[in-house]
Amino acid sequence: MSKNTSTSGVVVGALVGGAVGAITALLFAPKTGQQFRSDIGNQLQSIGQCAKELAASVGTHTKEMVTSVSEQAKDSAQAAVEGVKADVNSMAPTEDDIVKLGKEMDKMSTNSEVKSKGRTPDPAQ
Repeated sequence: MSKNTSTSGVVVGALVGGAVGAITALLFAPKTGQQFRSDIGNQLQSIGQCAKELAASVGTHTKEMVTSVSEQAKDSAQAAVEGVKADVNSMAPTEDDIVKLGKEMDKMSTNSEVKSKGRTPDPAQ
């Protein structure tokens, strides 16, 4: 991502520097008014073309980046879902295990009950 940012910065800097240099050259060159206006028009067309190319390049890079981030997010979400499924199945893989786990949890003290007895509750619960 920083590579794209630095590349864009270099291109923008080159465009701005080229425009400033061209305008400076035009202002100090001895030409008639008609030649001067013609040169300015040509330079503006050149700058406009460079700007179009830059916009197309930025658009392409942005599209590629969005596609990449989207794929990574999809993969991460799928991995998270699979991890949760694995954790759920490891706790209670069958209905009987779920019932047994529920009965065990009913017998467990809540954090407030543990605190009322003067003990420190388990932070994982």
